[in-house]
Amino acid sequence: MSEDIPLSERLTAPRALNVLPPPSLERMERTVRAILDRFDRPKKGIEQDAEKLFADLARRIREDDWHKVPMNHVVRVADLLFSQRFRDRLDWAPLRTFLLDEVRASTKHGFLNPMLRIYLDSFVPGATHSRALAAALMIARPVLQQGRWGRLIGSLPDLFNSDTAARDLAARMITMAEPWEGLRELGLRQPHGPGLMDAAHLEYLKLLGPRLNERLMIDTLLSWLKPAGQPARAVGSGEAIMALLRPWMQKTPPKDLQAHLIDQIADLYGHPKVNRQAAWNQVDPAIEAVFLRWITGADIRFLFKTLAEVERNHMWADREDFWWTLYEQGRIKEVWIAFNEAGYRAAVAKLPEGGRNGVKRFGRQIGERDKSLLIMDVGGKIIVEGTFNFKVHVFEKSALKTPRLYESRYDVSDIRNLPGSETKMHHGDWQSWVRHRI
Repeated sequence: MSEDIPLSERLTAPRALNVLPPPSLERMERTVRAILDRFDRPKKGIEQDAEKLFADLARRIREDDWHKVPMNHVVRVADLLFSQRFRDRLDWAPLRTFLLDEVRASTKHGFLNPMLRIYLDSFVPGATHSRALAAALMIARPVLQQGRWGRLIGSLPDLFNSDTAARDLAARMITMAEPWEGLRELGLRQPHGPGLMDAAHLEYLKLLGPRLNERLMIDTLLSWLKPAGQPARAVGSGEAIMALLRPWMQKTPPKDLQAHLIDQIADLYGHPKVNRQAAWNQVDPAIEAVFLRWITGADIRFLFKTLAEVERNHMWADREDFWWTLYEQGRIKEVWIAFNEAGYRAAVAKLPEGGRNGVKRFGRQIGERDKSLLIMDVGGKIIVEGTFNFKVHVFEKSALKTPRLYESRYDVSDIRNLPGSETKMHHGDWQSWVRHRI
């Protein structure tokens, strides 16, 4: 029995050491990243009493009264003073001078770290306020390097040169397989933030430009514009669209690459004619026209491919060849599809995963179960092509009751009853009849 064993023997007998499993460092790192992402850049509300805050700071400077003034209050005022709204106001220049003097003299990370954040957020290449902040922060650099910005300062020698900081950062980005994650590793927790990141984004596009005919570089840019789990970048999005499309102004990309660009750009920034986002307002009309032409061709192919799957008893080859020939001749300006219910379900299933929610690429035909429609802008006319026994309808584009492209729903009965159209069944040489009318 164990009770008969002397205590001295029990103490000297080897025993198994029950060691607790080590904590998951990966889980801890994820938690830390989540906390930093949430609190690194507090949301800024609209400041209603900015002028009152400035006047109060001016009084405290004048009277040397800092009783019960927390550091975050001073940072709040500094953020306003260097914001776009106030940074050029000469009446508050003495306050900015005071803050810059404090940056040069301070050793407090609670003040210097937020001031560096203000420099990054308010950054404009070569602007007076950016140069002034950069010069003051350069004096404080030895202190800043010991804090949370140490890695960023060490990685970007020109961080405090407002004329070259954006180019320096873009040069680092071009070496990164995933710029979003690479910048976060440098300490920039919000890579799509304002100021320096907006400027660096534009410089990054310039550096990438000559290589944006390569699939790898295209996908690198796309992942920068829309990192996993993040919204698409808004500022500089028009410039990004132009950078992606500019290599193809004089030549056509391979079919698979063209389809990839159509899907990705439409998923990020919408169809320029349907759910048009602000990004398209920044795009050169000539470049937008190239993208619209791509979509037109893709939609013609998409329609007939989908119909061939859901309506197997009908032959579409002659119609597809005819409309595709007109497209290649440059006759078809724009196209919109309205699928019947079966075609709509099949078409949605063909969209890339990200494009199935909220991105309009086609509409629905709700009047008759077997009818899908192809609505085209051709030579100043609107042509409506339909499946089965739906005639080709030709309308004057300028007519008041002409069908419009890009609607979400159509009813074939409504289209049949519209006045002023010319119609033709798909019998005989219907193709020549259409050519004659366009």
